[in-house]
Amino acid sequence: MAGQAGLTEPQSSYIDNPGQPNEAEAMQAVHSVPWVGIAFAVHVLLLIVAWFILPPAIRVAEKQIISVSREAISDPPPPLQEPPKDSEFPREDIVNEKPTDDERLPTDDQKTNEDPDNSPERDLAKNPNEVPSDAESPHPNKKAANSSVGLAGNAGGGGGHGGKGGLFPGRGGPGGGPPKLDPQPTAALEWLADHQNAEGYWSATTFDTDSKRENAKRTYNCEFVRPGERDGDKGWEHTVDVGLTGLALLAFTTSGFDHKTGQFRENVRRAILYLRKVQANDGCFGPKEDDHFVYNHAICTMALAEVYGLSLDNILRPLVEKAVDFMIRAQNPGMGWRYDIARGTNDSSVTGWMVLALHTCEYVGIHFDKSKVYEGAANWFNMVTVDVNGYPRCGYDSPGSPCSRLRSAADTYEQVPSMDAIYIMSMVFMGKSDVGDSKVRALARGCVEREMLPQWKLEKLDLYYWYYASLALYQVGGSAWEQWNTQVKKVLMDHQRGWHQSDVKSGLTNKDMLDEHGSWDAVDAWSACGGRVYSTAMGVMILESVKRYEKLHGKGK
Repeated sequence: MAGQAGLTEPQSSYIDNPGQPNEAEAMQAVHSVPWVGIAFAVHVLLLIVAWFILPPAIRVAEKQIISVSREAISDPPPPLQEPPKDSEFPREDIVNEKPTDDERLPTDDQKTNEDPDNSPERDLAKNPNEVPSDAESPHPNKKAANSSVGLAGNAGGGGGHGGKGGLFPGRGGPGGGPPKLDPQPTAALEWLADHQNAEGYWSATTFDTDSKRENAKRTYNCEFVRPGERDGDKGWEHTVDVGLTGLALLAFTTSGFDHKTGQFRENVRRAILYLRKVQANDGCFGPKEDDHFVYNHAICTMALAEVYGLSLDNILRPLVEKAVDFMIRAQNPGMGWRYDIARGTNDSSVTGWMVLALHTCEYVGIHFDKSKVYEGAANWFNMVTVDVNGYPRCGYDSPGSPCSRLRSAADTYEQVPSMDAIYIMSMVFMGKSDVGDSKVRALARGCVEREMLPQWKLEKLDLYYWYYASLALYQVGGSAWEQWNTQVKKVLMDHQRGWHQSDVKSGLTNKDMLDEHGSWDAVDAWSACGGRVYSTAMGVMILESVKRYEKLHGKGK
């Protein structure tokens, strides 16, 4: 419509003709191009910046289910040895808060196990005790452990031979070597060595068949047989063999021999193995089948304590400690001992053996409540020591009572002051009396009266008395000791087999000709019990009594 001013024709719609935009739209699109480009560029720039700044979107992994089968594999074996640790720690000086009385004594932390290649089980039956007693310390001068109460005769075990007699300096040989003895004590030890059973013990009844002197002549007794016994040199069967073994062992230790050095080391070693085997878990040596087992126990305890003191072999210490514990349990509260465990009755003979054994254990460093134990023993001795006809006398089982005797020997052997000697020895060793005490001096004078001195007469023979008097009078010293020692040595040496005048006349002066050479005839008051083994062991200990204990000095308590 041309006549209408300002009006134009209607524009066609894009809808109507989508492929053909009209002119106005085209012009508008042209004019908007710069702004679109700018916006596009800005968005591209922002996307680039965001690419480097913003973290990538977390992708959720698709879950996949995989079916597998597990093969059964056994666990690997444990390693044979733990790998060594590289860590090193500085060693500090250890201060011993409880030092021993003697620096040579091994301490508890020095104990090690025995070399398994040299087990005692190769020699004797297996140790029956629940607690093993076969721990042994190595020789300090060797890096590797070695066995000696395995019991090989080497230098092992807590230092080997403890110097000049170990803790018993009077028993060692010159320069710290094996002890050197006179011919007669040596001959006695040779007799004991040649009559030891193959299992390590000494028997009161089978020592003759155990003899290694196969071609030697047996003559039994020189002068007289024991009353009631035809041959007279055997003792009780079985019941005393444990104690007899301890007594024979004491003969060797008294002379300074242990299981480490010297010509008798193998004999001592086998005796130790036997005693270890017969020690029960409660510490008691041997069975408790009769009332006299306490004698056996006291003697064996003392013997092993002395071997320990000589050798310083730590395998022996626990054996002795267990034995001491048993002795203390067996003591009657506040008093002494008798034929059982805290039986309620006491006697001076058993109490004397117990005190002597405990004194030996104390001497080698075995600890116990000695104040309580010794106080009880002293109470007993003081109670039974009274004046009899103006002189003090220590009674056997009651105040002032006569000495003990076997029933079979009661009518043959005279009374002797054996309990008086036990009183002196015990009270001095316990520190309860001084050798200058008036009672001690009076009792000592009684032992050296003419009729109480040693004599080789049947009614006077009592090796038990001679042994205790030798120990007691050595402590007292002076003229009493000189008189006693001169007499007892002469009597024993004159009547030792091989030196007895009848043997000399017959030419039986060596062990190849005479089976009894070196022994003593079993003719004293106690030989019916222990036989020739007993008399020979006691003879050695009497002759060597000055070596057993040092003289004690100072006031008693």
